Amino acid sequence: MDAYKHYIRTDEADLVIHGFSSAFEMPEPTDICIDENAGRHFTLQLRNERLQCKYKWLSGELAERSQEELDAEWAARPIAQMTPEEKIAVLTMQLKKQEEQAAAVSADLQAFMEYFMSKGE
Repeated sequence: MDAYKHYIRTDEADLVIHGFSSAFEMPEPTDICIDENAGRHFTLQLRNERLQCKYKWLSGELAERSQEELDAEWAARPIAQMTPEEKIAVLTMQLKKQEEQAAAVSADLQAFMEYFMSKGE
């Protein structure tokens, strides 16, 4: 059995954003080897249910981020808000699309009924 190397890639804040095995990807010069004798697949789950990075590279070691750190990051994230005008525009577009779909279904039904009725004569 061949041994593979496992690597991680970090961002500018040293958060681990990617992990992989040498079986499937070639490392970039800045990637960090965390295991030189590993299995074929990199199996460490790097993100939590909120898609936050669970690990950071700290003092030359892989460190799990605390729940307090993750919660603080989550609370500080910008929340995209639509203006009332944007909401109206989106809803208007959705309504127009539904009306077009309803008109197409109605036309199909009308054509079917005309065809069906013509067969009975």
